Amino acid sequence: MGLLHHWSTVTYATMSPEPEQQEIWQTTTVKVALRHPFLLYEILAIAALHRATSEPETHDFYTTRATELQTYALNGFNSVEKQVNESNCVAIFLFSSLLAVHVLADRSRTHGLGVSEYLDHLLRCIGLIRSVRHVVIASWWPYIRESDIKPLTRISVHEPQLPYESIPSECRELCDLIQESEMQPSSNEAYSTAIDRLFWLFAIADVPSTAHDTNRWMIAWPIQLPDQYIMLLTQRRPEALIVLAYYGVVLHSYRKAWAIGDSGASLVKAVNAQVGSYWRRWLRWPMEIVQSN
Repeated sequence: MGLLHHWSTVTYATMSPEPEQQEIWQTTTVKVALRHPFLLYEILAIAALHRATSEPETHDFYTTRATELQTYALNGFNSVEKQVNESNCVAIFLFSSLLAVHVLADRSRTHGLGVSEYLDHLLRCIGLIRSVRHVVIASWWPYIRESDIKPLTRISVHEPQLPYESIPSECRELCDLIQESEMQPSSNEAYSTAIDRLFWLFAIADVPSTAHDTNRWMIAWPIQLPDQYIMLLTQRRPEALIVLAYYGVVLHSYRKAWAIGDSGASLVKAVNAQVGSYWRRWLRWPMEIVQSN
């Protein structure tokens, strides 16, 4: 009961700065979880991980507890993921959102990793975020948007419009990167989509001008990525890694959020170490951002 109390009094508020969405995380999500144990276990796992991060004296105990609870959650989810229907799609959507926070926030998974291993971990995180959410978004998005959690699906700020004039001018160098690289049309299209969605995220989150202390928007980019771009990332294509590094700038603007911390800086530095010297000119701005803060 202690972890559920911590969720309902503290952790829920870190999911979004918007009161209407906080209400969903605080009350509606718990009500749904009482009918779906896999979601309840993940709520408790997130609460444990939050305590591990915010209470250093209990770090080891709550990190272990978070891992145990997430194992229960995943086992429960595995039994329903191929049977998505009207009765469980909302629970699965909430679970996927919390799972994304968990895998990004769990520092124990990245401690002591080298550059290549760290990038492998991040790619697994992105793959997990995309695959679980696609289970419900592909078929049940219209239903979810009209359900009790519909405030989570709405953009409550002004929807940014092309050409995203508010984003830093340095971001537009990514377009030059793709134009200067020789590649197949399918790869060009994948990069263009990934960059467009990244520009959208920069605009809607108003980064790096705004420093965020909640988890709002931090997984909006990974779930919109085309499969072809993911394949290019897996192949460690320099262009794909450089685009990923600019996402690191977004994460760095969330460094005050307990779930993110120094993840953005770690990502940018890992990409900078991975690519050859020829490519590093495209990383000057991301490196300046993470090194100046």
